Amino acid sequence: MQKRTTIADLAKLLGIDKSSISLALRDSPKMSLATRARVHRVAREQNYIPNWAAKQLAGSTSHAIGLVMPSAFACFSHPRVVHTVQALARLAATRGLTLNLIANEQLAASKDRPLLPLHADGLLVWGDVPASSTIWFSSAYARPSIVLDPHHPSYARYKGSAIRIRNKEGASAVVRHLYERGARHLTFVQVVTEHLGHEERWRGTKEAWLERASAATLRKVLIEELTDDDLKKLATRDGASIFCSNDLGAMQIWHRLHRSGILVPQDVKLAGFDGDEYGALAGLTTALFDSETMAQEAFSGLHRLITKDTDKFGQESIPITVRIGTTS
Repeated sequence: MQKRTTIADLAKLLGIDKSSISLALRDSPKMSLATRARVHRVAREQNYIPNWAAKQLAGSTSHAIGLVMPSAFACFSHPRVVHTVQALARLAATRGLTLNLIANEQLAASKDRPLLPLHADGLLVWGDVPASSTIWFSSAYARPSIVLDPHHPSYARYKGSAIRIRNKEGASAVVRHLYERGARHLTFVQVVTEHLGHEERWRGTKEAWLERASAATLRKVLIEELTDDDLKKLATRDGASIFCSNDLGAMQIWHRLHRSGILVPQDVKLAGFDGDEYGALAGLTTALFDSETMAQEAFSGLHRLITKDTDKFGQESIPITVRIGTTS
C-alpha cells in the first residue's frame, strides 16, 4: 500500500514549516496567495488528502459544503453556472470534502416543522434564491453562508456575505468597444426582467453611452417587444448596434437578423453578455466573468468561515472581460 502523504512530507518538499503548510491548505489570509497556490499545487501532485476530522473541522460530522439552488435547477442551462459548479466540486474534492446540491424549497419547507438534517458545514447560495431564505438558513441551521452572484431583486440592499459580478463595469466595457468599432446608434435589449444583474448592465450601458453620444441615439427595449420591422429600420441607421443583456438573447437576435437578410457586423454590430460558449461558436462579442475565480473566492471564503480563520467575509466582486468576436 502506498504511504499516505502527510503535512510533514509537504513541509519537507517545500521547505516550509508544518504550521505554515497547514495555514496555506486552509487558505488562511495569513499566507500569501502565491504561497497558498504553491502549497495546493504540490499537495495535488502528491495526492495529499487532509484529515478534516482531526484538524480542520473538529467536532463536525458532515465534512461537506452545501450549494443551495432552486429545486428546478434551471440555472444549469447556463454554461457559466455549470463551469462554476464544476470548479467548486474540484476544489471540494482536493480538500477531501463533498459538494452537496441542496434544493432551496426543501430547506424552506422545514420552516413549519422540525428542521431537516443539513449535511453541510457551510452554505454557498446561488443568487436566484431569495435573500429571506438565505438569512433564514444561516440562522436556523447555524451555518456560515456566502451568496454567489446575488441577482434576485431581494438582494438589492443585502449586506451579508456575497460575491458579486461587476455587471455595470462589464457593460460599460462592451459599450466602449462598440463605440470604438464605429457604433453610433445603440439599442440595448433587456432579455430578463426582475434581475439585478441585467438592471446593472443597463445602468452601465446608459452611463458609458451618454459619455460619448446623445440620448437620442440610445434606446432600451425588452426582447419580446423588439419586432422584425424594428430590426430592419435599425439596420438602415449609420453605425447601428445592438447590445443584449445576455448571450441567449443575442443569439436569438442574431438568427432573426440572419433571416431578415441583415448582415452582422456590416449592417448591425451585435454584442451579448455572459460568455456563453455557444455564442463563441458564432463569433459573438460578449462580456464574461471568470467562473474559476468565482469558485475559488467562494470556496476559500467559506472555508475560512468554517475553520474559524475569520469571522467575517463581507462582499467581494469578480471582474469582467470583453471577448471580442466577429459580430462587432
